[in-house]
Amino acid sequence: MTKLTLESMDVDSDCTIVRFGCNFTVTTTGDGLWGCEAGRKVRVTGISVVTNAYDNEVGVMVTVAHDSDWDIYTDTAFETAISKALGFDVRFTEQGMQDVGLASMEA
Repeated sequence: MTKLTLESMDVDSDCTIVRFGCNFTVTTTGDGLWGCEAGRKVRVTGISVVTNAYDNEVGVMVTVAHDSDWDIYTDTAFETAISKALGFDVRFTEQGMQDVGLASMEA
């Protein structure tokens, strides 16, 4: 079981930011769009969840700190591992929002 440790929580009327510390490894499947090979070990070190409310709609953005390149984008093992750790489904946002050491995701 993947353990997340609550590091901080900021709440206001429109936005909640929850930051988790963690230390677990995801083994990629290699099925992403940008060449990440199967079997790469990616260490996840932190997850931030930002929930925004706008005009009766709720948006959830997730930022994942890791030790890999951005080419893990769309790898299903990574999406599944982060979803399982958080307890709700997440998926990658657009490719341009990915960075070395940071994955941009949303619920």
